[in-house]
Amino acid sequence: MTPSIVNAGIVGLGLAARAHLKGYQTHPHAQVGAVCDLDRERAMQFAAEHGIPRVYTSYEELLADPDINTVDIATPTHLHAEMTRQAALAGKHIHCEKPFCRNLNEGMQAVAAVRQQGVKLVVGETYVFISSHQKARELIAAGEIGRPLQVRQRHGAWLERQRGLADGVPVDRSWRVDPVKSGGGEYYWIFDHAVHFFATAEYLMLDQPVAEVYAVNASNRALPAKSGAAHDPYTTAEVDLPIITWKYADPACQGVWMRAERLNGKYDYMRGFCTTVCGEKGMLEVLGEGGHNLLWNGQQQHLILHREGREPQCWRFDEGGDDVWESDIAYYSQGHIHQVHHLIDCILSDQEPRYTGENGVHSVQCTLAAIRSAREGRPVRLEEIDPAYTAYGSGR
Repeated sequence: MTPSIVNAGIVGLGLAARAHLKGYQTHPHAQVGAVCDLDRERAMQFAAEHGIPRVYTSYEELLADPDINTVDIATPTHLHAEMTRQAALAGKHIHCEKPFCRNLNEGMQAVAAVRQQGVKLVVGETYVFISSHQKARELIAAGEIGRPLQVRQRHGAWLERQRGLADGVPVDRSWRVDPVKSGGGEYYWIFDHAVHFFATAEYLMLDQPVAEVYAVNASNRALPAKSGAAHDPYTTAEVDLPIITWKYADPACQGVWMRAERLNGKYDYMRGFCTTVCGEKGMLEVLGEGGHNLLWNGQQQHLILHREGREPQCWRFDEGGDDVWESDIAYYSQGHIHQVHHLIDCILSDQEPRYTGENGVHSVQCTLAAIRSAREGRPVRLEEIDPAYTAYGSGR
């Protein structure tokens, strides 16, 4: 039965949970009725700070709460798929952080439970829900650049704000660099982030699927070790993936992702994430997470549309700035607010979500293809990724 209000329980109270909380707080037909974390003190403090009535340290007890109809999973990656499966079997709707799974098997088991129980699942692919990307997709779908044929993604440095959403969040996020818990083996950074890049590559190519991936690796052994964002444990890796290319199912279409930032010892004046989409009669440039320095006539822009024989057209999406990055693209938290609102609206109107468990599994498959390509030094087609294949352990 469709509920009249979404009453959510958030499990895992780190950085993402704080961004998700804003989504429930700002929707007129939603609330957060409970939180769950293994650290009772942290859970009690979070609940007191935000006026949340119930606190759990047991996920099973949260799932047994009859008043909670939706679960928001903001735990480490290795828990995502199984927690989703359990929530679905308990009859709860689900918002789950990315990456959705570590291999196709565990992801599809969770998806099967979601479909069996008829609950809604949105995987937290925020790059599909930020305003700049949504407007870019709208323009491409309207034919403003003609048929899209090429995607070029550019990843520069993410620079943290002095104070922001990460303040007060526990800094022990060592699971992100654990080969198994992160899901990425020695390529834990790329496993965590490439799901974003591939989701964007397909979203801005109007859902044309990636078919083949080729990753170029580079040795960083001579570089001095550097640390990344204070709220994450990433450091300079011995093996870097500075370039990933891909082909789509349509052989006329292709894409490339390029990384130049402090953790891989390269410099780009463009900050954060930026994407260019080239079509038959035009192109557009759009900023994403942490993006900055997209300029036109000396002015900062968020989206620029170029068309043959016409003046460029520019957009800004001033939504209060970002809570974590030195960027006025509001990834934290407005992008997260959008995706949480989307889940709520899908639950209340009984609509299929824009980014489902199947989509989350597919992005992981693309990412695993990139990691396998880097290891084997050759292009890898997606169908080569066996359902049991992992970036770590015996499933490799």
